[in-house]
Amino acid sequence: MFLSKAKKKSAWVMSALERYERPLLQYALSIVQDLDRAKDIVQETFMRLHTQEQAKIEGHLSQWLFTVCRNCSLKSLKKEDRYIYVEHQEFEHHRVDNITPLQDMARRETATRLMEHVMTLPKNQQEVVRLRFHGNHSYQEISEITGLSVGNVGFILNAAMRNLRGKMERDEKDEKIIYLAKLAAS
Repeated sequence: MFLSKAKKKSAWVMSALERYERPLLQYALSIVQDLDRAKDIVQETFMRLHTQEQAKIEGHLSQWLFTVCRNCSLKSLKKEDRYIYVEHQEFEHHRVDNITPLQDMARRETATRLMEHVMTLPKNQQEVVRLRFHGNHSYQEISEITGLSVGNVGFILNAAMRNLRGKMERDEKDEKIIYLAKLAAS
């Protein structure tokens, strides 16, 4: 009986590891900015999972893992007085099929500009944007991961989106002005 229970738990942890290791590694890396430390943090997260009762976590495994990963990352940063950052590469890994090379280049340029603007947002806005759009977490899940209220998550995300939209619109206007100036000079 005990061996069977241990095997089930190991299978559960391995399943979670297969599904969440990469997203957690990207999340930890975005916070600590060091791959080796991020790997250690993810390992610590799964070690903690192994010590938990499956029944208590079932149904909200993703939130639990991201919360533990976040707490371990912040604890690691606290030791060095660093800040939270968002990695550009995490948002760039999604591919779109059936697009032309020109469309792909334009999409990449837009994604690069957007990520540059995300990096200028306040740290709490960066984290909420990352959890929402990269981690595909709901407001409730983000609330549980960050310890913010659901309303505060919505407020922060809304403010971030307004900031990003304004910055992208300014970029487009600047590009049009440059284009028209070049036309006028020719």
